Amino acid sequence: MTGPARVRRHWRRIIREVSLPLGAMVILAVLLLPVYFTLVASLEPSSTLQALPLTLFPHHLVLGNYTAAVQEESGSIATSLAIGVGTVLVSLAIGVPAAYGLMKYGLLNGRLLISVTTMVLLVTQMVPGISLSLAFYNLFRHLHLLNSVLGLVLADSTTGVPFAVLVIRAYMGSIPTEIMDAAYVVGCCEWRSFLSVIAPLTVPGIVTAALFVFIFAWGDFLFAYTLTTGGGVTPLTTGIFRFYGVENINYGPVLASVIYAAIPAGIMLMFAQRYITGGLRAGALKG
Repeated sequence: MTGPARVRRHWRRIIREVSLPLGAMVILAVLLLPVYFTLVASLEPSSTLQALPLTLFPHHLVLGNYTAAVQEESGSIATSLAIGVGTVLVSLAIGVPAAYGLMKYGLLNGRLLISVTTMVLLVTQMVPGISLSLAFYNLFRHLHLLNSVLGLVLADSTTGVPFAVLVIRAYMGSIPTEIMDAAYVVGCCEWRSFLSVIAPLTVPGIVTAALFVFIFAWGDFLFAYTLTTGGGVTPLTTGIFRFYGVENINYGPVLASVIYAAIPAGIMLMFAQRYITGGLRAGALKG
């Protein structure tokens, strides 16, 4: 390789190494701008929030909005946590064994059935939520599940279970079949192989599915609004309406509640990042 060509290649590598992180930082900054301005606005007094211009820093730093949000939304936060955790447990209890069954059947030349099942699971993700919520309302009214945490957990699980099955099955497909064969050789039965060998190796995929299912349930508004009719069960997404008056809106506590709502998902993403990366990478490469 000649000298000029080596220099051009060297500079191309430097530009690539600099431009890619810089571009990622720009995209990240753009995506985080709404969250940042929400944080700034939540630190402004509600009485002057609409009159003040948009700035990078708050004009009058106040914490009363967060105090009001905690006082009004503490019960709603606990309710949303219960719904999110319950939805994750139901989705994983059904999704992990189902994903294992689909993966094993696919190894036994059941390609057509696997393709049809995968297509059905994908179609369930495309059904408009408003259609499901109306059907659930009529069903839950007869089952006395309206205004209940259990009802919302079951409703949110209709989205969580198909998603968990698709993600976990994709990750299980990346596990070498020789590992399962070795488990059978040493005398493991089907359930023992699943619980002792496959499930531990699928932890990144399970964590990925659990995190996204929790985020879905935590941020659900449609089911929460439709299946709660003013009873004692009020998730965080519908509890924000407490600050909406007939003639005015108490914007400060509303924005503070939004910041509170983002904290659990942010914490979970921070601690589960390495599992999510592995789970999504395997799901993208094997399906």
